[in-house]
Amino acid sequence: MTVPPFWPPRPGSTLVVGFGAVDRGDDAVGPVVARLVSDELAAHGPTGVQVIVHDDPTALLDLIEGRDLVVVVDAVHSGSPPGTLTVREAGREGRALTTGADRGWAGTHGLGLAAMIELARSLDRLPDRVVVVGVEAAGFEHGRALSAPVVPAVAVAAGTILDILRA
Repeated sequence: MTVPPFWPPRPGSTLVVGFGAVDRGDDAVGPVVARLVSDELAAHGPTGVQVIVHDDPTALLDLIEGRDLVVVVDAVHSGSPPGTLTVREAGREGRALTTGADRGWAGTHGLGLAAMIELARSLDRLPDRVVVVGVEAAGFEHGRALSAPVVPAVAVAAGTILDILRA
């Protein structure tokens, strides 16, 4: 299921995507952060940034088409304590998210975010700049809210994304 954009898409080359399911505990971190970013952009800019929520990272290939900057926020499993924020540059010249020490750094979906970024890279469809903001998750139970360690990370992740967009 795709949740529609928080505002009508505007022409532009910048996209923020919050991946996750709002009814699965910490998997909701992407949509929750995207909502905060959307609200702040609507109030204070910059304009021309499209913010969407999607529950399936396999949509990334279509979403990134023609973009200069894509910022993705998602729940991740990297072995860090829950609530830890990880920011990685993963664009055309960025390092791979699925090699070496990063092998365990992955989203929480069947075909994860890291795999989709690397597929886009191999297909030469990856924008010059892709920034992945990952929040280490604790639990994904259906019907649960964000876990206590993840709640404070939401504001930090939103602030990080806004800093990236305003730089």
